Amino acid sequence: MKKIIFLIPTLSIGGGERVVSELSLNLPKSIDRIIVLFQKEISYPYNGNVISLNVSLSSRNLFLKIYHYFLGLLRFRKIVKIEKPDYVISFGHVANIINILSRAKSIVRVDNFYSSSCYGFGGGIYKTLIKMLFNKADMIVSVSKESAQDLIKNFGLKKEKIKVIYNPLNVKEIEKLSKEPLEKKYQEIFKKPVIINMGRMSKQKGQRHLIKVFKEVKKTIKEARLVILGSGELQPELNKIVKDLGIENDVYLLGWQSNPFKFLAKSKMFVLSSLWEGLPYVLLEAMACGLPIVSYDCKSGPREILAPDTNFNFQTKNIEYAEYGILVKEENEELLGRAVVKVLLDKNLLSQLKEKSKKRAEDFNVKNIVKEWDFLN
Repeated sequence: MKKIIFLIPTLSIGGGERVVSELSLNLPKSIDRIIVLFQKEISYPYNGNVISLNVSLSSRNLFLKIYHYFLGLLRFRKIVKIEKPDYVISFGHVANIINILSRAKSIVRVDNFYSSSCYGFGGGIYKTLIKMLFNKADMIVSVSKESAQDLIKNFGLKKEKIKVIYNPLNVKEIEKLSKEPLEKKYQEIFKKPVIINMGRMSKQKGQRHLIKVFKEVKKTIKEARLVILGSGELQPELNKIVKDLGIENDVYLLGWQSNPFKFLAKSKMFVLSSLWEGLPYVLLEAMACGLPIVSYDCKSGPREILAPDTNFNFQTKNIEYAEYGILVKEENEELLGRAVVKVLLDKNLLSQLKEKSKKRAEDFNVKNIVKEWDFLN
């Protein structure tokens, strides 16, 4: 029997966490799974034994953070020595570095467009570590073709070490959860046409753009409402923007939800306002709920999902009516607003996009994607 260790900070909130959940539940029974967490925070279902390193990397004290990093590395090396896994698959910046330094057979997963996501002092350090260490990994799994190209072109990683595997989607489970009724306190919101967005409230997710766009959309679609699911460091700023624009009666920041799918299913459309991604999990989840999609054509992922037959290096300068959704020039609020209004007013287009979303979501069904991990057997 093969033995796999998944190394990830927590199993709570996030795309990488969702992937670990789906892989642990759907890999063949011949594989023994161990999930090693930095901290035992769990909100997703899983199959396997859980081990916690009991280290926190959230401290703002740099010396304390470095201490916990080395403590985590030492504790993880002990686990590797005892368990003797065939592979360690890691998720996230720190987990990837610890994995490579653990002396195990390492598979590091890259879930973002690193040229954009590694910014600031910490990002600069991580970029250097990627260039120094990632070629020492046994395999690098990238979630999109464009992200993989970025690793080769801008980080000097070896092409033969990189394998592209898209995010798995449990379509059947999402459909089931989407049918759950909303709590009474939320029902009134969804009696009007709702534009929905989901993700961490951070610079990357670009919700400040979406809120400004919504202000303009309201001029044409007066009954429209905006719902954002998620939490994060920019929540106070987003609340202030909403208040300053005078749209606090029509914008609802509902926080993180254990079942976001019942909110998605009651909405009219999903808008992805991200400035960069890897392969946006929330886009796939919204499509599985049958939502029409309007998305910034950011690097990377939206184009590979919505326009798979086009050149993934291309970025639109306008509004592109792609095969499975609408792509808009990144960070262009005017064009994003026009695309949103078009979908809400054009019933035929809205209906066509709903059907297209459901169809495309099936391509990412976990039963298909898990086959890409057959090399673990």
